[in-house]
Amino acid sequence: MSSKNKKKKTPAVRQNNKKQEEKKKSAYSLSQKLFPAILISLAAPLTLCVFGPFDIYYGNMQEFLFSLGDFLPLCLLACLLLAVMNFVVLILLDGKAFDIGCVALASVSLMLFIQRNYMNMGVNALVGDGVGTSGVGVGMHILNALIWLVVLAGSIFAVVYLRKKHLETVMTVVTIAMIALIGMQLVSFGVTSLTSDVYVPVTERMEDADDTTASGDAKVLTFKNFSKLSDKKNVVFFLVDRFDAKYYDKMVKSDPTFFDRLDGFTYYNDYLSLYCRTYPSVTSILTGVENDFSDTRLNYFKDAYADGGHLRTLSEKGYGVNVYTKKFYAYDDAAVMSDYVDNTSGVKGYYIDDYLYLAGDMLRLSLSEYLPFCMKGVTGYMSTPDFNAHAVYETEAKAYSSDLLDVYSYLQDSTFSTVSGENRFFFIHLDGCHTPNKYGATWEEATDKEKYDTNLALKQNFDIIYQYIDQMKALGVYEDATIIITGDHPAAVSDTLLIGETGSSSDTGTRVTAMLFKKSGDAGTALTTSTAQISQDELWATILESEGIGSDELSFFDVKEGEDRERRYLFEQSAKKEKNGLDSDRIVEYKITGSGNDPANWKVFKETDIGKIYK
Repeated sequence: MSSKNKKKKTPAVRQNNKKQEEKKKSAYSLSQKLFPAILISLAAPLTLCVFGPFDIYYGNMQEFLFSLGDFLPLCLLACLLLAVMNFVVLILLDGKAFDIGCVALASVSLMLFIQRNYMNMGVNALVGDGVGTSGVGVGMHILNALIWLVVLAGSIFAVVYLRKKHLETVMTVVTIAMIALIGMQLVSFGVTSLTSDVYVPVTERMEDADDTTASGDAKVLTFKNFSKLSDKKNVVFFLVDRFDAKYYDKMVKSDPTFFDRLDGFTYYNDYLSLYCRTYPSVTSILTGVENDFSDTRLNYFKDAYADGGHLRTLSEKGYGVNVYTKKFYAYDDAAVMSDYVDNTSGVKGYYIDDYLYLAGDMLRLSLSEYLPFCMKGVTGYMSTPDFNAHAVYETEAKAYSSDLLDVYSYLQDSTFSTVSGENRFFFIHLDGCHTPNKYGATWEEATDKEKYDTNLALKQNFDIIYQYIDQMKALGVYEDATIIITGDHPAAVSDTLLIGETGSSSDTGTRVTAMLFKKSGDAGTALTTSTAQISQDELWATILESEGIGSDELSFFDVKEGEDRERRYLFEQSAKKEKNGLDSDRIVEYKITGSGNDPANWKVFKETDIGKIYK
């Protein structure tokens, strides 16, 4: 009888189980799913597409040559589209699938926020060598990935195994976390919007930043006179960004004949630039005015260029002065130098060549900051010139860009000629050897193999230099010209480690910059090498002496080979707590006695905390 009764109950039990399963599948009504689905769908898109690009722009306003309104509307549209996609997926799910989807997406949103704000130690900022994780060790990559995996796996575990008894608690925690996440970023967004000039158009900010002219009109440096050489005397200064002596040696080892076309030149293999970064190195080279980092970048530019230093001296000696360099790192408003520099032009306005690409680049940059280390590479290479290239300024002549392809293309399209009546000075700043390389051997996008090839970078820079020199020879003005080819600074090797310290870098050795110099009147003789211990301190005296202007200061020509000298070098040690415990950027002054190529001769003389270098 017991067995018979059991058989009779089996269909009922099965039917009841079936009903329970169906009930679980349709656990929520549409109204129950609506609020959490909307909230969770918005969290990640708002973070990646709105708050991220907005914060990045606000933090780099002085560097970007475009306005917030040029990209944010399209970012808002991307946010909306991504949120709608998330919402559709979530709303179509039900029961356990809906719970898992909500918790997983919420966890990803939370980790994106934590990654950017608390776990991006060692990641390159936009300034410098582009965005990347070159400063992050393998151990940090592994730890970072493990944290992401633990959080995501833990969230799924919570909803799967705690769902029956604690689902309401889990969903409440998720909802509160998403409200807090969106709320914190929204408050920051609002405060920044109300207390900063982030919405002011870039051209108005450029005008407001300068008070050196009566009109207040902002100016930029252009390509004007780039191919107009003097029929008398010319000083042509090629500044190859980050032209380290190691790169010169590597090229000679690879191709011993590469520099043979530099007839009349001397290569100085022991030249020390003063600074370790483009800012303030370029400005100090041009003007001779040093930066003690007690004031802002903008005020340093104003003071240095208002003084003018060596550039003003040349102008007063009858030279037409032309400076081709990049905004942000080397100057802010060219109006401050317009009384002695000939290739400045007022900014009438600008336009964006492709709004979609600009917004896409800003979204890529935002994504690169929020993704875990192991995934940051998918966003590709990015640097300041890539973003600013979208802003085309309406000026008297084409605004100058140090981008190698821009200069190469302009050179290809130029017809060189000579003008009479004045001597001329040209300072031509090229993007140089800041890897990863943007362009490959055929000027297309660099392949992965080409991105860190310093020989390729040098070849591209010298493609430009050699073509310019060939034009000088064709016009008969090469022999009488003074020509300088050097770097503004050597390779950083490490932004955090001092010489002799151990760390992730394989080379914490010396910091020597390549220097090639041709004196006026020298030509037709093979390239020679000098071991004289020289520095940036003697550079302008050497130029003036070469031009017959004369100077009371020491020049390269006064320094004898084998003579030991004391020189200095200013290293900017970045504040990275996980590497060196610094809360402030620091200027480390080295005293170098004897050969700069011997690490034993580099001694720390003084260390000064400066806050942030880009004030």
